[in-house]
Amino acid sequence: MDNNRRLLENLKKVMAPMSITLYQGIVTSVDEDGPTCSCRFGSTEVSGIRLRASLSERDRQALIIPRIGSAVIVGSLSGDLSSLAVLQVDEVERIEMNGGGLGGLINIATLTEKLNALVDAFNRHTHQVSTTGTAASQTGTAAATAGKADRFDKDDYEDTNIRH
Repeated sequence: MDNNRRLLENLKKVMAPMSITLYQGIVTSVDEDGPTCSCRFGSTEVSGIRLRASLSERDRQALIIPRIGSAVIVGSLSGDLSSLAVLQVDEVERIEMNGGGLGGLINIATLTEKLNALVDAFNRHTHQVSTTGTAASQTGTAAATAGKADRFDKDDYEDTNIRH
């Protein structure tokens, strides 16, 4: 038996006693402090279903909050309706990354439009100035800036690995 086959056989022996049971349910409530949710499986309602893999508090995690009324796939390592964790959600209410302390994601197209409007206004800007040196008051128009600001391109600052 080659090494790869032996490794596969050993992994099967170790993993065989552990089975995962999957359930599909409908989210009935969410406790973000837990973070847990309650789901209805047919006529049975179960609470305390974990929304992340562990119960430990961490700042570096992804937390997906399912929308109430949406379907979820829930897994149980115990084979029954205890020790449940949400594995997949159909509809997302909110996603929190790394504790959520940095605020929400930006709408990149809207931000780029607003920044470019500001650049255009800056590049076109002129204003009236008062001049002195004669007995009569005089005014003139100051020239627009000699150096123009560059327009923004969303590709310069957009991270496409996470989209919304």
